[in-house]
Amino acid sequence: MKKVLFATTALIATASVAAADVSFGGYGRFGADYNSSRAAGAEIGQTSRFRLNITGTTETDNGLSFSAAIRIEDSETLVGQVNGARFTVAAGGLSVSVGNAAGAIDAQAGAYAQSLGLTGLGYHNVVANSAVKGFWGFDGYSGKGNGREAVTVSYSAGDFGVMASFSDTAGEQRSALNASYSFSGWKVSLGYQDSNNNANDKITMTVGGNVGIADLAFAVADNNGTLKYGIGADFSVGAATTVSAFVNTEDTAGEAYGLGVSHDLGGGASIKGGVVQTAAGTTLADLGLHFNF
Repeated sequence: MKKVLFATTALIATASVAAADVSFGGYGRFGADYNSSRAAGAEIGQTSRFRLNITGTTETDNGLSFSAAIRIEDSETLVGQVNGARFTVAAGGLSVSVGNAAGAIDAQAGAYAQSLGLTGLGYHNVVANSAVKGFWGFDGYSGKGNGREAVTVSYSAGDFGVMASFSDTAGEQRSALNASYSFSGWKVSLGYQDSNNNANDKITMTVGGNVGIADLAFAVADNNGTLKYGIGADFSVGAATTVSAFVNTEDTAGEAYGLGVSHDLGGGASIKGGVVQTAAGTTLADLGLHFNF
């Protein structure tokens, strides 16, 4: 009888493992960075990051897809951090996520176009980041904690997509929406966020498409009455090299601009570097190696 029980238990355990679908992926990066606002003699430093994404999925007999995802991250300022989980249910073009989820402004098409260098160099290219009203005043997927525990609903059908999100954390409620439409190789997206912290009210628009060797991006945002707008482009230089640039202008804050390059080494590895001049006059730069796994 014990042998039968052991055999049955082993069979069930094996069947469970076979039915599970767990994927691992991520990247590593390392190099040097420069920040002109650091103390004299300390402007140049080391930058590194190891990121491992773990996603478990399953699908019901009627076609519902379930997934849960977490991230393990380690860097020069963060040691072995495990972030909050995101849970998703999807069917057809409809998807619902709860937990550590990116909101509608963060997930807007073209929001991060021309993010330069090895590290993004502060993401001054993102028009929803306001030097006047504050950076990151919208819900994003957090790699270092629980995030804002958002609820998101998205739907796509053909060339059309729409997404809504809501969060209520630390006394601030944020409701956001984006909608996008693709046509003739171009994509237009509109975004809106309302918050009981008025500084984080936003209206955004992005437009992106291809013209010859360049992928062009246009973006504008009204960050609670402060206008920020810009243009960027990615240029293919040969078969393995991409040069990217952006310039943004924000009311009262001034102009930010940057230039970056990425050279594909093959096998998911690349050399990346860039330099950004912020609206505050700070110079940021980095250079290093990035590889996916």
